[in-house]
Amino acid sequence: MAHSSLPAPCRQYLERLALPPAVQNDIATRLQARVGASATDAQAMDALHALLAESASAGGHSDRHPDNPAFASVGARTTLVVDEDASWCDETGVIVPDARQATSLYVAPPIHRASMVPHPWGALNPLVRWWQSMFRRQEFEADKANAAIDRDLPPAGTKANGGVRRLVLLFLMLGQTAMATYYMSRVLPYQGSEPLEIAILSLFALLFCWVSAGFWTAMTGFLLLARGKDPFLVTRGVVTGADIDPAARTAIVMPICNEDVIRVFAGLRATYESVAKTGQLDRFDFYVLSDSNGSDTCAAEVAAWAELCNAVDGYGRIFYRRRQRRVRRKSGNIDDFCRRWGSDYRYMVVLDADSVMTGDCLTKMVQAMEMHPDAGIIQTAPRAAGRDTLYTRVENCWMRAYK
Repeated sequence: MAHSSLPAPCRQYLERLALPPAVQNDIATRLQARVGASATDAQAMDALHALLAESASAGGHSDRHPDNPAFASVGARTTLVVDEDASWCDETGVIVPDARQATSLYVAPPIHRASMVPHPWGALNPLVRWWQSMFRRQEFEADKANAAIDRDLPPAGTKANGGVRRLVLLFLMLGQTAMATYYMSRVLPYQGSEPLEIAILSLFALLFCWVSAGFWTAMTGFLLLARGKDPFLVTRGVVTGADIDPAARTAIVMPICNEDVIRVFAGLRATYESVAKTGQLDRFDFYVLSDSNGSDTCAAEVAAWAELCNAVDGYGRIFYRRRQRRVRRKSGNIDDFCRRWGSDYRYMVVLDADSVMTGDCLTKMVQAMEMHPDAGIIQTAPRAAGRDTLYTRVENCWMRAYK
């Protein structure tokens, strides 16, 4: 900076702005002529913000906030860090074609609140619920068959198939637990006849049954992987690369809180670019829901969001929101999203801050939900990334089998 006579805060501020050298020198010259040598640091900063608002090609609102020059230049400074094709919106959140008519950058769609009242469970008596389900089962199966015919989809497996599998799993768990508890009782001094030994065996049976459930689930998954097919797989019949119904819009939501900003947005970019390669990017919107409270972290998140949108042309597709009232942590963040924008989407995919998903996996999940409208949740098998040791590779193998 050649204008060394400017106050130090002004010089540092100009150096941090993403301005071409010619523009930077022009603003410095005009600022020096306007404030003079006797101006205080506060007066020089106010004059600098006023010059930024005046010299910006769009986004300046000095006439709206004459008493707050820093606020008046927000739009002008925003245009310095975003591409020319960035989306702008007015006070209602509606996109406007000209940034001069805008009040802010389009960081989130207009709020579309919807009711989040839970549905009543009905009768809690298990006998009454079973009796009511007997009358509703035939009607439900008929509606599901009609939906499959209307969508030209193969009918999904019935609930009876899932019930048989759960019953087999229960027998295997209980049988293995009973055998292990018997042999454990033979080890004890009084063969499990004393009250203390009975208490020990009860806790052992409870904990062993829990372990047995994981063991048989993993073994079943391993056998199905070795077999190569599963007649009741939820993704069976899903065609890779098939078009998704334009009305089946999906929100990919990533709640974060004081995370590593570089890692978070690098993973989000990998997911975004992978979805773009499938050719169905217009069916997905991406939301970064921040609960961060550190000022440096929040500023870094906004900068990383703008950089990501500039790099992948993600304005209007990648959104960022930071809550002011951080209630109920992650669940409250998701709840707040569902209240504001949940009614705009048919499906929602929740990612952890360190998650990365491929576009093929996301499109298959949406297609599977379309094929099984009665499914509540479809979950993928998580795998650790960037792990090359023998232990982590074995762990990845069994995680895949377990899921």
